[in-house]
Amino acid sequence: MSKPIMIDLIRHGEVAGRKHVARGRTDNPLSDEGWKQLCTVKACIGRVDQIVTSPLKRCRLFAESCDEPVLIIEDMQEIDFGDWEDKSADEVDDKKLLEHFFDDPCDFQAPNGESFDVFTKRVLAAWETWLASGAEEHRILLAHGCVIRVILLELLGMPSKNFWNIVIDPAGWTRVSCLQGEKPRVLFVNRDAGESCKG
Repeated sequence: MSKPIMIDLIRHGEVAGRKHVARGRTDNPLSDEGWKQLCTVKACIGRVDQIVTSPLKRCRLFAESCDEPVLIIEDMQEIDFGDWEDKSADEVDDKKLLEHFFDDPCDFQAPNGESFDVFTKRVLAAWETWLASGAEEHRILLAHGCVIRVILLELLGMPSKNFWNIVIDPAGWTRVSCLQGEKPRVLFVNRDAGESCKG
């Protein structure tokens, strides 16, 4: 029997630029604090066989600073918020559409942005393809809050209305175990590496 694949899903750390905005394709790098946050998580996890990353700077630049092999997967980047990019909730004109996004994003699409359905399909297709490729036993996926939520909804069999019930903090660490012939299992969600690795 093949050994299980262990996958650590990590959200990027704190990002430079405006706070509390829709940062989908807006390509800000990590702040100094965000870099420290990811260093803490990576030190807690240790060496892995492969790091997969979104192409956006807040993920990719840290992944490329590590010693392990890095694979950039375009379809693991964040949802495109279109006209809402880099805007706070107060700056969004269509409050009803914004409310709908937080109630249940299943058929949501920001003006000139990417539909939630298209986003979900591209992320899950990339996830399935990646899982089936290679023989790496311990992998990291460094991605975004919405990307990780989509994967968790699929693994846990939860409807899209529960999307925002899953908290994914900056540098939040989630672990999934994939046993041969079985569905992936979620071992923990949004762990604080700083607390986990004390002592």
